[in-house]
Amino acid sequence: MKTDFQDIAPDQIYLYKNGLFNLIDSADVQISNIKPSAWCEQNRIMTPDVSPIPGPFSYENSPYSKEIVDCLSPDHPARIVAVMKGAQIGFSTGVIEAGIGWIISQNPGNILFLVGHEDLVKDSMKKVDRMIDNSGIRSFIRSTSNRARNTKSGDTDNMKEYPDGYLKLGISNHKTLRNISMQYGFIDDFEGMKGSTKEAGATQKMIEQRFAAFAKKMKLFYISTPELKQTSNIEPVFELGDKRKYNIKCPCCDEFIPLEWEVQSEINGNEMVGMTWETTPDGKLIAESVGYTCQKCGGFFDDSNKTELIQSGKWIPTAVPSKPGYYSYHISALYAPIYMFGWEHYVRDFMECNPLNGKRDEEKFKTFKNLVLGETYEPTGKSISANQLQKNIREYEIDTIPEKMSITDGNGKIIMLTAGSDLNGKEDDARLDWEIIAHSESGATYSINHGSVGTFIPKDKNPDEREHFSYRHGVPNSVWPIFEKILSDGYINDNTGKSMRVFITGLDSGYMTNYSYTFIGNTNLRVVALKGKDYDKFLKYDADLKTFKASKERRDLYLVESNHTKDILNNHMNLTWVKELNTVQPYGFMNFPTPSDGKYLFGNFFSHFEAEHKIVDKSGNYRWLKKTNQHQNHLYDCRLYGIVARDIMLELIFREYKIKNGTWRDYVAIIEKSIK
Repeated sequence: MKTDFQDIAPDQIYLYKNGLFNLIDSADVQISNIKPSAWCEQNRIMTPDVSPIPGPFSYENSPYSKEIVDCLSPDHPARIVAVMKGAQIGFSTGVIEAGIGWIISQNPGNILFLVGHEDLVKDSMKKVDRMIDNSGIRSFIRSTSNRARNTKSGDTDNMKEYPDGYLKLGISNHKTLRNISMQYGFIDDFEGMKGSTKEAGATQKMIEQRFAAFAKKMKLFYISTPELKQTSNIEPVFELGDKRKYNIKCPCCDEFIPLEWEVQSEINGNEMVGMTWETTPDGKLIAESVGYTCQKCGGFFDDSNKTELIQSGKWIPTAVPSKPGYYSYHISALYAPIYMFGWEHYVRDFMECNPLNGKRDEEKFKTFKNLVLGETYEPTGKSISANQLQKNIREYEIDTIPEKMSITDGNGKIIMLTAGSDLNGKEDDARLDWEIIAHSESGATYSINHGSVGTFIPKDKNPDEREHFSYRHGVPNSVWPIFEKILSDGYINDNTGKSMRVFITGLDSGYMTNYSYTFIGNTNLRVVALKGKDYDKFLKYDADLKTFKASKERRDLYLVESNHTKDILNNHMNLTWVKELNTVQPYGFMNFPTPSDGKYLFGNFFSHFEAEHKIVDKSGNYRWLKKTNQHQNHLYDCRLYGIVARDIMLELIFREYKIKNGTWRDYVAIIEKSIK
């Protein structure tokens, strides 16, 4: 035992004098029963450089952190903890740093601490160092190898060694996660680790595999402020847990309620309550009006007693977890400590996003949703309104090729009919949806007819009350002969009186594939098989693509560049034309016949065209996504396949004429020459 304290660090002298250093040095560390929150309050001192409230650490201002950090306790059933949160509400201090200090000194084990970006590594370790010093546990940090005690081998920018464990800090990559076995994990800013849901899933599995050896006592925390809904990493892991919300006791009715920005009233279902404020006639905020209207009693209160409000609170689960030991928490910045921004500040932020009588600033609103509400942002993207598209209904009859109208509109003659079809339902309860489209010389289109072969209804409660059709060939109720007749029928051109047939059809073959291939192989009509390509991937905004790609699988199969083609179609859907101004319809403008016989109505046709919207990721890349499972998009897909079928036909013709990179105008020129 040393007796000369000259070479001993000041924070170790106490241990030497009390004969405790040998106990630590031999790694004979006792497992403590003290909860992490209690340990932090007993040991950590907050200095002015890290807190506006210097002195002994207290959970008084952020009591919502206590339950979460205490999930680390050996007797707590939590194994995986997901925290989706607003920004700047004290989680780094009260959960991550507090948890690391408790582990090092009380329940040692290997800790994996991952941050979202390489630039954050050094700063994060500085905060850990500050916590270690301010908690009086620097003596635990040293190399556990047999190297000289005065080296810093156990104390680096990426590693802290201590008896019975070490802390490894880095970013999520194979280098950081290679050949390690961990008991504790803090995955901070999980949202920033990968740019797509698919990659995030792989990252999550890669991280969790590092905890396999400690499956029965692992403690893994995913913590992050969310960003985009479609590419979120944190929201999916939050959804797997019991989705706890922090409920305060309403000072008006003593009922427990979660603070929500906007929520439906429980006493008046037609009223939205939550954050409440008033403005002057010219739109300026009346500061003293800012407060909260309780969803249970309708009472109003402000945040002047915010500390008492949040101290009265408790976490309440709102879902059954996907598996035992999976806890998840959501909390917004509305609960932030009293020394941080108050409700008035956030109301002003919201008003800045949503100016009076102005258009919402989506970028600012995204920031508000993420940082203040702790919620994912779902871009409104470019989503067409079906009501807007209905304005393109014209005065021509279904099943008629309106060439007279096309010429009057300045679009010239109708020179091609195409069809698109989408397969839905089941093998013996089929529904094949279809649309026939007329293409004019200018590139504007006129819908000729749409319909369904088959009667499949999703989640039908009375399926026996309707006739069922089948995708099987050769059976009496097969959809294929009926569909073939629709394509074979002639449609009368109201200008020439002549009959035109569908020139080419694009048939969805991604579903009921073998039945589709059989139909295509047996029919004498020109039908091509189409399958979506990379529809679940984000596409670079400036990608130079065609609407399709020939498949190597079979000669009559084409792969649809789904997102690119949907972008083209939705641009067409957004086109406007005012007949009274005598302007020319733009290329791709969509015309529709006068509704009759139950067709071209909002519910069975136009609503399909607003079922998808464009989602943009952090890099500006995009994909088109169905809004919800309740939205039907079958006629939208039919139109998409009709466009692709046209483009395939053009390429086949251009190949014959040896035209490279041909356009619709080139095809029109070919038709004009052939007529002459």
